[in-house]
Amino acid sequence: MHIESLHIQHFKSFQDVMIDFNADVNIFTGKNNSGKTTVLEAIALWQECFAKLLNQAKVGREGKKATPYKKGDYILGNTGNKYFPFDEINSIRSPNFSDIFYQKESNKPIQLSAVLVDDDTSLEIGFEIKSSGSNYVITLIGYGRYDFEAFNNFFQNFPSPIGIIYTSPVSAIQQIENFTTQPNIQEITLKRESASVLRNRLYAVYRNSDASLYPNFLSSLNYILFDNQAKLDFLIDSDIQKDTRVLINFQIGRNDTPKDIALLGSGSLQVVEILLSLYYRDNRDMNLLLLDEPDSHIHRDIQKRLLKVITDFSRGNQIFLTTHNEALIRESVPRHLFHLENKPTNHYKPLNSEALVQLEKTGGKRSFKGIYPLQTNSIMRSIGNSTGLDFINAIEADRIIFVEGDDDAQAIYTLLQKATIPPTRTKYVFWVLNGISNVFKEIEMYKTLFSQIKNERSLWEKSVLIMDRDFLSDEHYPLIRQKMTEKFLPTYITSAYTLESTLLTDLKLAANLLQLWLKDKEIDSNTDDIEARLTMEYYACKGVIESRLENSLSINETVQRYRAVREKTDALFGSNNHHPIRHNDIALTTHYQDHLKRCLQEETLFKLTNKHDVERVINATLVPSGITFEIDKDFIDVLKNAAPGRWFSEWDFLKLLVK
Repeated sequence: MHIESLHIQHFKSFQDVMIDFNADVNIFTGKNNSGKTTVLEAIALWQECFAKLLNQAKVGREGKKATPYKKGDYILGNTGNKYFPFDEINSIRSPNFSDIFYQKESNKPIQLSAVLVDDDTSLEIGFEIKSSGSNYVITLIGYGRYDFEAFNNFFQNFPSPIGIIYTSPVSAIQQIENFTTQPNIQEITLKRESASVLRNRLYAVYRNSDASLYPNFLSSLNYILFDNQAKLDFLIDSDIQKDTRVLINFQIGRNDTPKDIALLGSGSLQVVEILLSLYYRDNRDMNLLLLDEPDSHIHRDIQKRLLKVITDFSRGNQIFLTTHNEALIRESVPRHLFHLENKPTNHYKPLNSEALVQLEKTGGKRSFKGIYPLQTNSIMRSIGNSTGLDFINAIEADRIIFVEGDDDAQAIYTLLQKATIPPTRTKYVFWVLNGISNVFKEIEMYKTLFSQIKNERSLWEKSVLIMDRDFLSDEHYPLIRQKMTEKFLPTYITSAYTLESTLLTDLKLAANLLQLWLKDKEIDSNTDDIEARLTMEYYACKGVIESRLENSLSINETVQRYRAVREKTDALFGSNNHHPIRHNDIALTTHYQDHLKRCLQEETLFKLTNKHDVERVINATLVPSGITFEIDKDFIDVLKNAAPGRWFSEWDFLKLLVK
């Protein structure tokens, strides 16, 4: 069971907002004051209205003007149960009575209407909140005609069919915590003060009748915090039957001195708080987990693992979280994301309509353009845009490196850190142009702009361009590199088809890097054996490439790309005798076919193998190791084992970028 949609009217910054939710994970992002927390509060307030109005009918109801229900049926409110003082509304933070109304106009009632779905059955439940003196008047929308028979059939776990936990960032917990009752814990949690009973909740997980619950909790905790490279244990030294205080210590590793849990770092406390929200719950028809900025105080690598665990828990829970952390957003599945725009009226849907259609057209890869934030950047970009602070980073950088894609930026940055011992302290900023077509289309504009911005040197004077060779022939790619360098900026193009393909330019070195990569994964292997299999699979790839040569459609597509490069660079280099690609359309097909044949004859296959060919060759090589190599994920990890003694000549140009 889950909330399919929520219609919010006249609540805080929302005048009329509709949100279509996912059944599993919903991540709300946007700039400050865009309404992220307001969404969570609207959900929490809707649930609180549900809980406050829910009761069993003492007598039945019949009548032509009203929908009937029987004595003992569960209903939502009645005429005598609708007035609630200001201080009894716990799910939202509002210093003043009128703060919960849109523009503080308490004469316009709030309406929160949710559509719930369970398999093929749906049910709408809406509440109206008016003001009356210092009281809020909460009623079920359409109470007189509401179908309570359908309502009672829809839920199975009365009197508490809906569970909800609302957590906010935790930087510290109180030094002393007394044991408290389960109802009190639930009330405190609803008030968004769950951290104040963190020890009680941890104790409840520890003493749960399900013997697997606490070990699973610890397993998730140590995976998130340490990637299972270290172990945190809790020492629970109190008994609810004998003691008034909850005493819990922690230690990391057997040799660590036990310390009170209050001394855990803020990031670790935040993870414990979130995991308790996932593990500490009762059996309900619907469990709602509201996580306000769960990434606060947490390192980027921990955020990635936390998101994985949260997503795993969405099988039994509907999860709503807010963030403006770009690292977390990049790790998220696009359909889980909602981008809020600080508008009083809107209809928000997950990024799975037009956005996902476009993603599918590009192979499911999220496109990126602009200043790419690497590990050295102290200030993250705001969502979807480069900020002025990022531009300051570019001004202060030693090198600005233009690349085609963000995967190129990651790979090149990794290699630059391995080019020298000790690693270079040169400060790099990568500018992602998002595709080869944009390189040729926009480079002249960047030259004009960057030549005018100076800090000792102009931005353009410290800029370089690194491109993939792709399909360009042995004749054309050095000429384009030369022309780009002469007219615009230092340009580097490897002789291999892509940066990933450089692994196939020296099979002995590649085997050494793969052996170290396997060693990092605690898989025993022999470099000579890897080299032998890699060599065999590399030359076996010749058949795949020959089939492309026989495929006229594939040839025509590549020639069309060739023509596009020529046309896009006409304005840059000039046509006719000044352009590196002088072949006409007919001659271009013959030229490319000759290039393919020459590479096959000379067995310089790395000039033709794209990154998917590289993935195929490496996977075939690693069959005896029983591991799968994913080029988009594992290529960077392989490069982390590079060093001056394990360096491809194809990468030598990078040493020129080290200050």
